[in-house]
Amino acid sequence: MKKIFALIVAVLAVGVATAQPPMGPPPGMGMGGQRGEQGPRKTPVERIAGLVEELKLTPEQAEKFAPVYLNYQNEIRKIKKDLKTLMDGYQGKEIDEKLAFRMVMDQLNSDADVIACKKEYMRVFKDYLTPEQLSKIFLVEKKASRPPRPEGGRGPRPDGERGPRPEGRPAN
Repeated sequence: MKKIFALIVAVLAVGVATAQPPMGPPPGMGMGGQRGEQGPRKTPVERIAGLVEELKLTPEQAEKFAPVYLNYQNEIRKIKKDLKTLMDGYQGKEIDEKLAFRMVMDQLNSDADVIACKKEYMRVFKDYLTPEQLSKIFLVEKKASRPPRPEGGRGPRPDGERGPRPEGRPAN
């Protein structure tokens, strides 16, 4: 696994070095809001390493797949950045029915661009992945890009605290 990770790091070093920092709210957070207690986003290298692990790619697959996946991520990032630029242009304007319709249409068009990009890359990914891996790529990609959850499961505990349950404390 260390060899795969080292290989991914080497392949992506140029891409990561030239990547721009994310702008605006994280995807799915709309025009504002907090990320909560999720922690920082994973780097592209960490996301790809997580994807390689989740899909159980061979070292040969990982070597070929990583740069293609990085290009895919960059295209998706550009689509989302373009949408943010559009939405930022609406800031400070009074929202009437016409503007609201235009804003929603811009968001839907951006969603359509993301879907088109995913469809295009599915055709490319099939050259690097097995059918089983290909069928899981977009489901696993979300899991691989999330920061790890704290031990103890999802959400707050009944006692209102977060994180793992102290030793000896019952679940109810």
